[in-house]
Amino acid sequence: MSKRVNKKLKKELLGLIVLLAVIAAGYFYYGNFDFLNTDKEKIELINSEAVDVAELNNNQLNIIFFYVGQADCTLVKLNDKVMLIDAGNNNDGENISNYLKLLGITKINYLVGTHADEDHIGGLDEIVKDFEIEKLFMSEVGKDSENYKNVIEQANRKNLTIEYLKRGDIFELDGATCEIMMALKGEDVSDNDSSLVIELKYNKTTYLFMGDGEREVEEARNWNKVNVLKVGHHGSNTSSSNNFLNQILPDLAIIEVGKDNPYNLPSAKAISRLESIGAKIYRTDTNTSSFWLTSDGEKIEIKELKVNLDGN
Repeated sequence: MSKRVNKKLKKELLGLIVLLAVIAAGYFYYGNFDFLNTDKEKIELINSEAVDVAELNNNQLNIIFFYVGQADCTLVKLNDKVMLIDAGNNNDGENISNYLKLLGITKINYLVGTHADEDHIGGLDEIVKDFEIEKLFMSEVGKDSENYKNVIEQANRKNLTIEYLKRGDIFELDGATCEIMMALKGEDVSDNDSSLVIELKYNKTTYLFMGDGEREVEEARNWNKVNVLKVGHHGSNTSSSNNFLNQILPDLAIIEVGKDNPYNLPSAKAISRLESIGAKIYRTDTNTSSFWLTSDGEKIEIKELKVNLDGN
């Protein structure tokens, strides 16, 4: 065999080894994520025309992502059970309370204050005052803030005990299972990263509510694939990292964010990362209105809800 042929064979063999190494690395990378996560069912997604009024269906899961300006407030209702996650800024509490009453809600089974920032718990004391609350869940970080103290004061008036959940805690919402995925605490943990992160599973559909959790939260665990993501920190670039998004692979991404906010949110980089995984993005700031999602556990329907609860 000539030296030229021998050299050519060695080159081809080396190329084949490199190719096999790349294939093996890719298999390990993607296969590892599939192993770490539960399979996500293929869900039928329906985008319907905008409506003025939410007529909650007791036979379905209802989730309303409210427009409360540069703040968060999300209602979850299944049958007669209700969970409210956050309640906007201080001036939003009364508007939120009034709208919940219009929906016929008198009792909130789970009231969640994801973390101590005003744009999440500012209106929470108003909700505690106006409704029967079965359970009040809050972060353990930021208890010395004025807004947190307001919630404590109102809870004490109603003899309501604040409960501090930890990662792995589970509670039921009449057919849906809610799990605390993260609840960081400690002196070095920021308010944002102390957010109570909730994963809700209903039949074949899965929903993830990130509060204001940032990269430290996203990198602290492995995540399940989900159908719907309530995007962390109003679409900030400090959240929705590539590694995190490639694990959860949401079909829908909801960003609760204020129109013309001073923080220039959502970040164009975060939007680009969400688009790169094929998520369909819904932003409350686009028409300063809310979004109403319904699901029977097999398919998901979402529609714009012309409701603006921004009290500013």
